[in-house]
Amino acid sequence: MFDWLPLWWDFLTFGRLVALGVALVAWAAVGWFAAPKLWLLIDDITRGYVRWMQAEFDRMFLEVSSAFCVLCILSSVVVFAALGFFLTSQLPWAVGYNLIRALVVGILAVGPFGMPAGYNLPKFVVQWMWQRRIDQFEDQLLDALAFMSNGLKSGLSLLQSMDMVREELPNPISQEFALTLNHQRLGMPLEDALLGLEKRVGTEDVQIIVTSINILRQSGGNLAETFDTVANTIRERKKVSGKVKSLTAQGVAQGVIIVCMPFVLTFALWSIDPVLISRLWTTALGWAMLFLMVTLQVIGGTMIRKIVKVEV
Repeated sequence: MFDWLPLWWDFLTFGRLVALGVALVAWAAVGWFAAPKLWLLIDDITRGYVRWMQAEFDRMFLEVSSAFCVLCILSSVVVFAALGFFLTSQLPWAVGYNLIRALVVGILAVGPFGMPAGYNLPKFVVQWMWQRRIDQFEDQLLDALAFMSNGLKSGLSLLQSMDMVREELPNPISQEFALTLNHQRLGMPLEDALLGLEKRVGTEDVQIIVTSINILRQSGGNLAETFDTVANTIRERKKVSGKVKSLTAQGVAQGVIIVCMPFVLTFALWSIDPVLISRLWTTALGWAMLFLMVTLQVIGGTMIRKIVKVEV
């Protein structure tokens, strides 16, 4: 009697297709209304990112265009996205596995949670370059204090002693002192020029030196003796820092070994039996175990770093 009606599973299939169509329409509507705002948000974040990179390069006396910064960000995103596709190339091209592939590619391309990957990698590189410059500056600071102390003892003024540091010592301290002296020669008070040096470098040693100079210039005192005292303080602090590093070296080495051990063991097992170990990146369960391993490694590495890191 009802032979013209389709079977029950045909109705179910039709319902699924309707639900899929509704979902696609809903996503299209959300994208239509949200895409302009989302694009403006991404554009604003990227513009701020580029401005920050240019400001950091400017602090390092490097002239870098905004186009170069954008190119670095896009290149990092593309390279890490390609790495994600390469790592998941052994997964089957099914819906569930494609979701895993998209998750891996997205994490590597965007670098969420502060990961040094994809979009965040240029920021970590710039921060590493700045920290390297600061370390070089602090290594040269003792020589600069000795130069200024000897210059003041020989009858030179503070500005002449700073100019001697600019001429005799290499970069980066020569660049920083030259900029401070240029600001003073252009009419800025020396106190403000020194505060600009303190703001640019931002280390505790420079803060002590700038504060000492500004106070003694107003109240009077022996700058040469102050420079010798500050240099001795910095020297003793470096000795204590070296002792702390030597005492915590074993904990640091253990942390590095613990973090690297799973990756080394995985490579060794892959060299012995690649078919067996390949299940880690060719199955959904394997990728779940990899995510769990990486998460636990990050948590463990962070805890070990907090334990062995001692501020001096």
